[in-house]
This record gives sequence, C-alpha cells and structure tokens, in this order.
Amino acid sequence: MSPRPERDTVYEAPYSALARVYDRWMAADRIPYDQWFAFTEKRFAEAGFEVRTVLDVCCGTGTTMRALQDHGYEVTGVDASASMLDIARTRTDPGTELLHLALPDERLAELGPFDAALICFDGANYLTGDGALAATLRQLARALRPGGVLVFDLSTRSSFEAIAALDEFGEDFGDFAYVWNTRHTPDTPHYEYLVSLFVPEGELHRRVVERHSQRWFSRDEVEGALRDAGFTAIAVSDNYSERTAADTTRRDTWSARRMTGSHPR
Repeated sequence: MSPRPERDTVYEAPYSALARVYDRWMAADRIPYDQWFAFTEKRFAEAGFEVRTVLDVCCGTGTTMRALQDHGYEVTGVDASASMLDIARTRTDPGTELLHLALPDERLAELGPFDAALICFDGANYLTGDGALAATLRQLARALRPGGVLVFDLSTRSSFEAIAALDEFGEDFGDFAYVWNTRHTPDTPHYEYLVSLFVPEGELHRRVVERHSQRWFSRDEVEGALRDAGFTAIAVSDNYSERTAADTTRRDTWSARRMTGSHPR
C-alpha cells in the first residue's frame, strides 16, 4: 500500500480522474444495474400513467441513462462532475441533454416537468451540507409532474461503518490501481474517502488523490424530508428489492410519488 495522503495533499475534484476508469471499477464490483433497472420499472408501472420522461440525477457515466434509452424513455442527465458527463456523452443518444449541476441547485426545479426522477448508487450520500438533502428533494418535487415517481438509494450507517472498519484497502487492475483511505468525524454521520488513483501517463503512472465527502441519513430524516417536500406513497426497501429494509441493510432504496394538487414549495 502507498502512504496515506497527508493533510497538506492537494486533492482533485471527485471523479475528475476516476471517470476514466469508473466503468471498469464498477464492472469488477459487479454492480447489479439490471436489478436496479427492473426495480425502477416496477415503480414506474405503479404510477397510474405512462412514464416516458425521466430525470437521472447524479447520472455519472450514463449507464442507467443508456438502459433507460434502450427501453424507449426520454432521459435528461444531471451530474456534478464534468468528467463523468464527458463519458456519458459517448454512451447516450446524440442530443441527450446533460447538465453540469452540483446539488442542491434551484435550476433543477426549473427542469421538466418529468414523469420520474432517479438518484442511483449513493449519489444522495454526497448531499452533506446542512439541509442539502431536504433542499434537493424540494427541487425534485418541483421538477416532477403531479404523481411523478422518485426512486433513489442511500448507503446506510451500517455500510459506512463496514467500510470504515477496513480503514485502508486497494486493488491493482494492471493498467490502473487505487488505494482507499477512510476518515470519519467522530460522533457525526460524516465521512471522507481519500481515493489515491494511479493512472497511465505515458510509460509511467500518475498518482491523483480525490477527496469524496459523504454522509449517512437516518430513515426518520429521509422520510421527514420527503414528506416536507411534498411526496407521498413513501416506501423503503433493501437494495432495489421487494424486501423490507432492516437494520442490516447496506443500501436503502426509497420510492415516493409527488403529491397531486397544489404545487410543492
């Protein structure tokens, strides 16, 4: 393992270098995109109207967007990483709208109205600022049509604690490698992940260190924020399945519907 990043390390923006190798990394981790998509389509089918337009928030390299487009959905993507969006442009249909936004952002509320919105693979865990999750949910409610479907996931406290227990780990893929270090602010839900990437540059490898800030949310926090934002039919399950979320769940999957009637604020 390489030495831990020092406190004076210059950190690159999240996913600025990781974007280049992200899809290979996810493939190695066997991310169950098909399971995610099947779960999401079930929630769409329960909407009571035909879901055609979808907002993919934290769309990353566009894997979920590509699956949605292959099934006939019209998709708009939003992400905070310009590097990830560059990859998404190569994967999605020509002319797909891809917007560079770091959430919460009031411009999100001005999009749409969409039939559905998604935040997949821990994107909402990056909403670490005070009230950031609540503000983003309010903006999404305004971006959805009445009755519109919202599906998103959150890594749970048990997931964060399991990763923190590993302290430092890494993997060598041959043409790139990474070392992962975890920092935790005691007695808070806040964690920092320092990801040292070793990526090809000519005949050598260059070390880039990205700092990723995330946090976990209690279920009461999430449910309260959803209700305050104007969502109903709120449900939480275990990792894109029909199983009820439990204390041992590593990824909560939330689904909700934007209320009908008056416009949420």
